[in-house]
Amino acid sequence: MRGSELGVTRGRGLDGGRAAGLVERWGQDGYGAGHTFYNPGESVINSDSVRRLRTRWAVTPRGAGDGCPLAPVAPIVAGGRMVVLEPSGNQVAAFDTRTGAQLWSSQVGQLEATGLAMAGDTVVVSDVACSSPSGDDSNVIALDARTGALRWDSLWAYTTDLFVVSGPTVVTSGHCDMCVGDEAYQVAGWRLSDGQRMWSRSGVVLAGPAASRDGLVLLSSTSRELTSVAEAASGRGRWSTGIRYEVSAADPVRRQWYATGKAGLRALDQDTGRTVWTVRGETGELATDGRRVFVASAGRVNVYDAARGRLLWTRALRTPSHPVRAGGLLYVTSRRSLLVLAPTTGVTVRTFGSATDHVVAAGGRLYVTNGRTVKAFSP
Repeated sequence: MRGSELGVTRGRGLDGGRAAGLVERWGQDGYGAGHTFYNPGESVINSDSVRRLRTRWAVTPRGAGDGCPLAPVAPIVAGGRMVVLEPSGNQVAAFDTRTGAQLWSSQVGQLEATGLAMAGDTVVVSDVACSSPSGDDSNVIALDARTGALRWDSLWAYTTDLFVVSGPTVVTSGHCDMCVGDEAYQVAGWRLSDGQRMWSRSGVVLAGPAASRDGLVLLSSTSRELTSVAEAASGRGRWSTGIRYEVSAADPVRRQWYATGKAGLRALDQDTGRTVWTVRGETGELATDGRRVFVASAGRVNVYDAARGRLLWTRALRTPSHPVRAGGLLYVTSRRSLLVLAPTTGVTVRTFGSATDHVVAAGGRLYVTNGRTVKAFSP
């Protein structure tokens, strides 16, 4: 594999080593397979220390050739490494979370920004020849998180649109423009350890980025009103319901998913699929901490009780998006700024500028992206 050239700019006053016992993990977009955007392990950045945050370093990966003109995906953080995917440069790169120094970079082909995840010491990415005028083949690729070395590369006859790592299984969802009928869409399960394909089902897609919880995945039919639950490791079905949902998050405490459909926002029982509660007309990006559900809705942030769906508070904001919960704080982007709010009231604690994309809070650091640039803040 060939390395790429990436620009690294370090801020002044780099902070010291990581505190003993500090949990540093944000393994998938949305924190984990449940897409909760809630990090329960963050203990350093809180309502007091957030006022002392300052920029420690910034990195801006530079592309290395023609690639896909797609937006960068969220960085992932674990084990002292921040890993980023640069679609236009066909690169995966890792940086030291303390200093911003580049640890490794690997070229793995024409990377389409369909997802990036780290499970244990394995980095999983998706690969597709997006510059090719024909063909739907893509690859599921695993790299060694410590070195960037290729572990396995499995070819798939579909273009990967979405994937999630659920325990020991990578579950991919893809489409085939040259296929017809149910064969035009497929979901497949791959063994994380060696890339062996374990199962596949046609005519379905992952029901959303939060389609996994407790070793289960939610699948939506592409031809009829149907959402079903299957085991991630085997593809075996559990239950189904006659409504097609898009799942936004899996509650980190309660056995329920949060999904949107024609009726609005619903909480679905994980074991039966029945509706626990509904907020009619509600839609938007959301985060959940097991007590509350935070929805970046049209012109406001609405917060609901996770048990009953009762509205707790609302805060008017222009174009709110990317809600994140960590360390007793709620982060929301609005009009190119990052607002830090009290999760119980919506009162502003602090405001940052130049935050337009992803927000990640892990290991006592706040990572904020603006285009391809990632800035790291710490107290």
